[in-house]
Amino acid sequence: MIKHYFKVAFRNMWKYRNQTLVSVAGLAVGFVCFAMATLWIRYEMTYDSFHKNADRMYRVYRHNNHFGATGLGNIIIHEISGSMPYSLAGYLKSTFPEIVNATILYPNNIGFKYEEVNHKADIIGIDSSFFRMFDVMIVEGSMDFLIPGSKKVAITRKKALQIFGIESPVGKKIEMDGDYEICAVASDLPEHSNYPFDFLTANMDSERYGHTLVEVVSGVDMESFGKKLSEHEVLQRPDIKNMMLTPITSVHYKDPEIKKDIQFQHIIIFAIAGFLLILCTLFNWLTLFVSRFRIRQRELALRTVYGASGRSLFMMLSVEFFMSLIAALVLGLAFINILNSPFCAVSGVKLELSAIYLESVIYIVGIIVVALTVFFLTLAIFRRRTLNAGMRGSRKILRKASIVTQLTVSIVFAFCTLVILKQMYYLHNSTDLGFSFKNRGSVNVWIASEEIEILNDKVKQIPEIKETLAGYYPLLPVPPFHYFTSVTNREGAEVNCQYSMISEQYARFYEFELIEGEFYRDDDDGKYVLINESAEKTFEWYRSEGKTFNDFEVKGVIKNIYNFSPTIAVEPVFYRRRPDGMSKLPCIMFKYDEGNWKTCVEKIRKIVEKEFPNKYSEYYNAEEEYSKYLKSENALLAILTVVSIVCLTVCIFGFVSMISLTCEERRKEIAIRKVNGATVKDILDIFFKEHLTLLAVGALIAFPVGYIIMKRWLQQYVIQTEISAWIYVAILLALMLIIVLCVGGRVYKTSRENPVKALNR
Repeated sequence: MIKHYFKVAFRNMWKYRNQTLVSVAGLAVGFVCFAMATLWIRYEMTYDSFHKNADRMYRVYRHNNHFGATGLGNIIIHEISGSMPYSLAGYLKSTFPEIVNATILYPNNIGFKYEEVNHKADIIGIDSSFFRMFDVMIVEGSMDFLIPGSKKVAITRKKALQIFGIESPVGKKIEMDGDYEICAVASDLPEHSNYPFDFLTANMDSERYGHTLVEVVSGVDMESFGKKLSEHEVLQRPDIKNMMLTPITSVHYKDPEIKKDIQFQHIIIFAIAGFLLILCTLFNWLTLFVSRFRIRQRELALRTVYGASGRSLFMMLSVEFFMSLIAALVLGLAFINILNSPFCAVSGVKLELSAIYLESVIYIVGIIVVALTVFFLTLAIFRRRTLNAGMRGSRKILRKASIVTQLTVSIVFAFCTLVILKQMYYLHNSTDLGFSFKNRGSVNVWIASEEIEILNDKVKQIPEIKETLAGYYPLLPVPPFHYFTSVTNREGAEVNCQYSMISEQYARFYEFELIEGEFYRDDDDGKYVLINESAEKTFEWYRSEGKTFNDFEVKGVIKNIYNFSPTIAVEPVFYRRRPDGMSKLPCIMFKYDEGNWKTCVEKIRKIVEKEFPNKYSEYYNAEEEYSKYLKSENALLAILTVVSIVCLTVCIFGFVSMISLTCEERRKEIAIRKVNGATVKDILDIFFKEHLTLLAVGALIAFPVGYIIMKRWLQQYVIQTEISAWIYVAILLALMLIIVLCVGGRVYKTSRENPVKALNR
């Protein structure tokens, strides 16, 4: 009997193969998006979760503005910092009874040499408290590597096997910033850790900053303790204040100092998009199933006459749905196999393909179980009312609900995709960025200050290069340091203000936009400066030209310059001329003709190799550097575009299928209307009115939802595009055209048939 059910289901799926193919493909894409995104989210949220006390382990951060000094000037350090002094771990443990263990780690990447072969490795500087918090054991050798200055290290079993094979590494010498002896072998941590390591060594330098981790007592109220810690002041270290704790399992996606290609919130959107696509496809399939059931009434009635029970009919209908889901599962796993490598490269997920398969199957099977449960409950309800009567009564409501659902989801996807696309275009082409980065590049060569002009003269002679400027850092990539000074505003309060040393030519090179006053000239007095809009606002000036602060006089005001992520607000900045006699930086900026970036780089590289052999050089394309800030948004846009296309395809085929089935069901109604004098136009109007009304309902739901979502999304950007009216109009016109073509073509064909044939059926 089961074999018979599968035969009937296969024949029915083949009969409606176009609808089946679209439904299965839509489900498969939805499964893949949802499974991969969910796997990615879980992977991000489970770093270091393998530790026995992972739920009680936290990393300490501080939230404050801190400034450090270098030989070139003072640097503004990130507002949220996880760098802590060595003494803090012991201080926290002795001060707070809620903390049972504390340690400080000094993670680093190093190169080392063994038998003249170079290797790379991760090394962590630790003290004995490390072993009280981390599940690491010494499996061979001694703990002498914990003695400061001992020049001894511990190596992991995995690294030892890689370097020394099966031979014991204890006693071996390696070269890394001096000769070190391996005195111990440590157990390995899983790769899924914020603190992977190949070597352990002692580091008790009280002047060095590292990562402070604490383990709290079981049952501590973390909200109260977090507040207590944030209000605590370390009297001996006034720079350590406003401390906060982040769970060790959340560090990887919450740490502001960890640069990520894809933002965590965009991964969540990825998962939601997959789930909505699954929902849309399931609604489409269920509606088509109910509509087809109406057409199959005679078949089911005959089966009942010949002895088929309600249970057997129930099973027969369920098998078809089950086969569709299994087909989508198989196709989804095939997609996962194809997308595995790029997915792992983008996400950083380090799992074997078998593990990705297993976890994906778990998520997909979970959705299948939910879908089957809903389907079985629906059929059970219909069965209690008798399948035939139940399906007939709910057919119209379900069909309309399905169409509205698909339209709503499709409109939301299309709306969000268009707004993101518009924002990306705006960020790449807007004059509100305050400077131009198109067709601009730079080269850094580690040569003496007086040699940079020699190289500049050579670069100028390249035909594809229109303009050069030597001795300054470019705006993109962002300069490695910022000068700052204290400035007094109108109310007498001191504020920290960044400043940059540029020339008049520098401002012209990047096409700075002047709002007020004029640019200073290179032969002007050094007291003249330019300020940006943020500085003018900070100083609370209305007309800034001629105003003075410290020993400077404002000669002009320029627009804020967004040469960093567009989600970060611009700080107050003033620009001054570089003092005479100051060394030029080893960098040359240049403008090149459109499409000649690679040619310019090759020619400059040849000049550098000829004139300054063995000198290290770096090449930067300003457009590529700026695109890095939008990498996560571009990835999200690509995902939403694919999902939107699939969702719209499912919606279109769903329309065609439902209209075809509806015309089949209403064939006699159309014939009677024609007999009573209705024209083809009258019949088309009935169908158009119904479906355009459903489009209006879907739009009324989707547009406010899409607007709220995207308005909130745009708020993260300092400069934002407008959600223009043409987006609404374009989506509505496109969907109206689709409805007209789908409905009009099929209904027109049906309405042109001879009514006598339809009535004789």
